[in-house]
Amino acid sequence: MRQDLIERGYVSFQSDSKESMLEVAQRIGNVFKVPTMPLIQTLTPRLKENELDNTYSGNFGVNEFPFHTDLAHWYVPPRYLFLRSVVPVADVETKLIDSNDICDGIDACVLSRAHFKPRKKLDRTANLLKVKQDGMFRWDSIFIEPANSVAKELRQQIQVSLSSAKYISMYLAEKGDCLLIDNWRMLHGRSVVSTKSMDRIIERVYFEEVII
Repeated sequence: MRQDLIERGYVSFQSDSKESMLEVAQRIGNVFKVPTMPLIQTLTPRLKENELDNTYSGNFGVNEFPFHTDLAHWYVPPRYLFLRSVVPVADVETKLIDSNDICDGIDACVLSRAHFKPRKKLDRTANLLKVKQDGMFRWDSIFIEPANSVAKELRQQIQVSLSSAKYISMYLAEKGDCLLIDNWRMLHGRSVVSTKSMDRIIERVYFEEVII
C-alpha cells in the first residue's frame, strides 16, 4: 500500500464495514486533530443557502467542488487525507489530479516568486504562502488569494491547466470503501450530488504521517 501511495499519490481499498472509522484509521497512521474540527469529520451533501461561506458547501452547495488541497490556507496543510464511505452512493465521483501534471508547464521562477495569502487571517495573522515549496503543492481557488502580481498570473495559469488536465475518477460506492490521498501532491474535487444521492455520508480524518 505504501508503494502505491508513493508512486500514484493515492491508494484505494476496502475496509471491514463493521469496524469504526477510528479502528481503520489507527492502522494507517496517527490521526491528526484539527483544532476547529472533530477528530472524525462527517461529510454530507449540504445546500448552499444553509451553510457559511467559509466552507465548500457554503460556496458550492451540491454543485461540483473544484480541485483543491484540504486546508490549503494553513502554512503547512495536513500531509494525508483519508476518506471512508459510511452511506455510499454510486453516482458521486471523487476526482483526483496529480499536481506534477499541473506544474509541468509552469516556470519554476514563477512558482518561486508568487505569493498567496489566506482569504481570512488565521489567529490574527496572514502568512504568505507559496503554491509549491519544500516538496509540497497546494491549491485552492477560494481560500487562498494572490498577494502579488506574479501570483495573479500564476492563478490564471493554474486554472487553465486544471480546466484541461486529465483527472482520475474514484467512486466510494460500497460501504467501507476507502481512499487515502497525499494532500501535498494530489488535488481533489467532487462531482455534482444529485437529488437521489443526498443521503451520502463520508467520514474523513487527516494524518501527518502514515505507517502502512
